[in-house]
Amino acid sequence: MRLALLLAALALLGPFMSEYGLKLASEALILGLYAMAFNLLFRQAGLLSFGQAAFFGLGAYAMALLTQKAGWPFLATLPASLLVSALGALIIGFFSIRLTRIYFTMLTLAFAQLLYAIAHKWYAFTGGDNGITDLRPPGLLGESLPFYYLVLLAFALAVIFLAALEGSPFGYALRALRDNRARAEAVGIDGFRHLLLAFVISGGLSGLAGFLQGALQRSVFPDYLFWTRSAEAILSTILGGSGFFLGPAVGASAFLLLRVVVQAKTEYWPFFLGVLLLLMVLFFPRGLTGLALGLIKWPTEVRRGASGG
Repeated sequence: MRLALLLAALALLGPFMSEYGLKLASEALILGLYAMAFNLLFRQAGLLSFGQAAFFGLGAYAMALLTQKAGWPFLATLPASLLVSALGALIIGFFSIRLTRIYFTMLTLAFAQLLYAIAHKWYAFTGGDNGITDLRPPGLLGESLPFYYLVLLAFALAVIFLAALEGSPFGYALRALRDNRARAEAVGIDGFRHLLLAFVISGGLSGLAGFLQGALQRSVFPDYLFWTRSAEAILSTILGGSGFFLGPAVGASAFLLLRVVVQAKTEYWPFFLGVLLLLMVLFFPRGLTGLALGLIKWPTEVRRGASGG
């Protein structure tokens, strides 16, 4: 119910936002989707992937290359972008899932950096560091408000799907593998297949975010595949609170707002973001979502304590 109310409020706010507001809101929803796709691995399966940029970039490049070089209609590239990202995740996950902890993390990072190097150097195909530009969606989708609603629809469907996944037997199996893989496998859960499927789903949703980001910016560059793009999902998740379902989306909005405000004052915004994240980890490990919920519950707890005393 709360999720439905939130989505309805975002839909109703659309016509009242400026062009800049619509673009910023669209970017926040895209980053929120991307961070929630990452958190499927991090929160549900206990896997820290530094390679989400690989799937984000694959989704963006699939859209750009198919529209510009193959002449596909814009919306027809959406399922293709999902398929390309999911296939990339299947290949990378097949090798990475076999490893654990830091080895898994470093291998996912290595694959993402490999794809970045290919996109950066293959001028004839990807345009190299010049990227692929002039990707304005056709018709109404080229306007800010209709595109915002497209992003909101994609975000809503992805969130509903992730919520259903979390409450499904598959979601319970992932959490069992996260808590104790050896014990979960001992009772019959196929750890490799479950984790690989989670990796593919996360990769496909990350590719959806990349598809939307490329269309929003109307250009795609190799930095969509760079490790800093993976860091955005991780930082948003930490900032919002990985232990909460919508925490990464909250963190994504806060991340973008901080970037806009601080960048207007200084070019050293990553330093201030780093300080903020350090403070959050030390003093508010549950993130902004946990902090907000704690502040809401605090007056009630104070009253209970007073009455109990």
